[in-house]
Amino acid sequence: MYNGQLNKLQLYEGRWFADLIDQPKLADAWALFPTQIPQVVSWAMGTVDDAWQSSLDFITGGLGNVERVQTPEYTWRVTVTLERPSTIHKSECQNILYPGLQLTPIKLWLTDKWYSPGSILEFDDNQFQAIVVGEPYQDGAYFVYTVIVGNGQSSSYIPADLIQAGNQVSRAGSAYPEYSEQGDILVYNTGFEMKNHLTISRTEYSITGSAYSSVVAISALNPRNGKREYLVADEQQWKAIREHTKRCEYQMVYDQYTATSEGLSNLMGHNGYPITRSAGLLEQIAPSNRRYYTRLTADLIEDFLFDLSYNCLGTRDRKFLGLTGEMGLKEFDRVIKEKAGALPIIDTHFITGNGNSMDLTFGGQFTTYKMTNSIELTLKHFPLYDDVYHHRKLHPLTLKPVESYRITILDIGRRGGRSNIRKVVREGREMVIAIIPGLVSPKGYANGVNSFSANAKDGYSGHILSEYGIMIENPLACGELILSIQ
Repeated sequence: MYNGQLNKLQLYEGRWFADLIDQPKLADAWALFPTQIPQVVSWAMGTVDDAWQSSLDFITGGLGNVERVQTPEYTWRVTVTLERPSTIHKSECQNILYPGLQLTPIKLWLTDKWYSPGSILEFDDNQFQAIVVGEPYQDGAYFVYTVIVGNGQSSSYIPADLIQAGNQVSRAGSAYPEYSEQGDILVYNTGFEMKNHLTISRTEYSITGSAYSSVVAISALNPRNGKREYLVADEQQWKAIREHTKRCEYQMVYDQYTATSEGLSNLMGHNGYPITRSAGLLEQIAPSNRRYYTRLTADLIEDFLFDLSYNCLGTRDRKFLGLTGEMGLKEFDRVIKEKAGALPIIDTHFITGNGNSMDLTFGGQFTTYKMTNSIELTLKHFPLYDDVYHHRKLHPLTLKPVESYRITILDIGRRGGRSNIRKVVREGREMVIAIIPGLVSPKGYANGVNSFSANAKDGYSGHILSEYGIMIENPLACGELILSIQ
C-alpha cells in the first residue's frame, strides 16, 4: 500500500500516524488529535476505499498538502514572466509596400509603455527588428513609438504584414552610442492575484442504540514495521464520515464560485446569512488550457503537453498527472498502442503465462507516455468521472458517460516546498464533529442518575462540518482534454 499508491511516479512521502491506532474509538482519537484525524481519513479513503481511490482529497489532504487560513476567503499570487509581447493597435505605414525602406521612420501604436529610445523591438517574425528612436507619447489609450529598421541598412524594410493591427512586438535588447546617458527601462510585473472563498459543507447522521454495538476497523499498513494497524470506529459514524468526505471530494472538483467582484454572494441561506461557494478544481483551470477533441491522437496530446510545459515556472520537473475515467484510459491506451505499432518494438510482455500450463494471458494497458524534452504524462483512474449518478450525459455510440472521457492534466510539482495543488481549510474547521447524545453517546449508555443527555432518544446524533476549498497555485500549468460529441 505504501509504494505507488497514487501512480507509478514517486511523489513525496506523507506523514504516518502510528500513534493514533491505540485509541479504541474514533471519537476518542478525534478529541485527542483533532488536526491529524482528517488526514488519516483522507488517506484511508484514497487508499483503502476501492470505490474512491485516487481521490483529489487524497492527493491533497491525504498527503499533507493542506494550507490552513484564518478567514473564509484566501488569496494567492500566480507568478508570470516579467515580460510579454505588446500588441500593435495600428501603424502609420499600413498602406506602404516596403515600410522602413531607406531608413524611413515607422510609427507604431502599441498597447503598453514599456520601451524607451534605444530599445530593440522584434516582430512576430523575429528576423525583422526595429530600434526606437524617439520618446513615446500617448494617443488616447495607446502609446506611439517611432522606430527605424534595426540593422541600419537603407535597403532593409519591415514586411507590411508584420505591422498590421493585431500583430505583436517584443524586446530583443537595446543599443546605445558611447557616452550616452540614456538607458532601457525595466518592466515590472506583480503577476496575478487570485481569490477564492471556502465552502461550508455539513452532514447530519443518527445512530440507534442497537447500532452502537456494531464496529468497523479502518486498516492501514505502517511502513515503519510492515504491520497492519487499526483505528476502530462506530460503523454508522464511519459511514457518515465516509459519505461526508465523498461529498466534499465532489465539491472540490465541481464547486462553482458564487462571489461577485466585490466579494459578496447573492445566495442567501434560510437564516439570512449569505452562502459562499468555493471555485472547484475544474473552474480554476485556465479556459485557454481546455482542448476539445472528437478523436484523441498522439499529436494532440504532445502538442498540448508542450504548451503546458512552457508554463511550469519555478520547477524543473515536467511530469504531469492525468485524472480520467475508464473511457479516457481506454482512449489513451489506444493512442499509445497505435503510436507504438509504427515502432520496431522487440521485447514485449503483452503475453504472459507458465510454460507448463495452457493458461496464457494476453494484454496490457499503457498509462504513461514519456515524450521528448523530459515531458511525461501518467494517467490515473479517477472514479468520480465514471459516476453515473452525477454524469448522465452519455456518448451516443458507447453509451458511456461523456465525463468518463475527460482527462484533467495537473502539474503536481512543488515550488518552494509547496505542492502546486493544495487543499485549503479554515483553521480548526477542516472537519468538525459534534455529538448530540440521547440515552446513548459514543462513550456508552446512560446508566445512572448522574448521566446527562440532550434528549430521550435511544441513540445519539452527530453533525459534521467542513470549511474547505482547493487551490491551484499555477493554473496556467494545468489543462483538460474534453470529448466533444456535437
